[in-house]
Amino acid sequence: MVSWQRLLSGRFRDPLVGRDMLLGILAGSAIAAVLCSANALLVIPRLGTSEANHVNPTFGQGLWQAVGFTISQPASTCIATLIYIAILAIMTGILRRRWLGLAALGLIWLALISPTSLLDLAFSVLYVVVSLAVMVRVGLIGSVCFYIVWHTLGFSPPLVLTHWYAGRAVIALLLPLALLVWGFYASLGGQPIFGSSLKED
Repeated sequence: MVSWQRLLSGRFRDPLVGRDMLLGILAGSAIAAVLCSANALLVIPRLGTSEANHVNPTFGQGLWQAVGFTISQPASTCIATLIYIAILAIMTGILRRRWLGLAALGLIWLALISPTSLLDLAFSVLYVVVSLAVMVRVGLIGSVCFYIVWHTLGFSPPLVLTHWYAGRAVIALLLPLALLVWGFYASLGGQPIFGSSLKED
């Protein structure tokens, strides 16, 4: 919560804030790549389709709806993360052990996802484990960035520039890209990007 307190105090360029953003984006990008790739390998051969992921219906409702969905993600993911942290605190207090609280939150999470097959259960467990790891080891900012990346990249249309929905896929990509650029800039702590390697003695 240290980086979150610094962010709330207006220290947007704090290196710790940037570091947590980058870690959350990295974890979100990795889980989106793994689950979407696995889904593509399993769904495409069986159904003969070219769609690799489950696209959020909002992206099919129009360009402005896609923009609205994307820019609403920071607020909605922040609320969701705070709820999960509150549940973790409550379950830890009831069960008197942090690992039991994490296990209880993980089970509640799986129940909310409601996997319909053993394969979905395996993917859901992977997602929950990574989410909990980011929440515990990185913190609130990392979790928010994780969910933003997952909700945009994981449920956006495929980035195929020749298809009619390419613009909406680009819109979904802009928010994680903006967070990545700002997180990298903030993590430098005011230092030049290439350090002192380009400076003359």
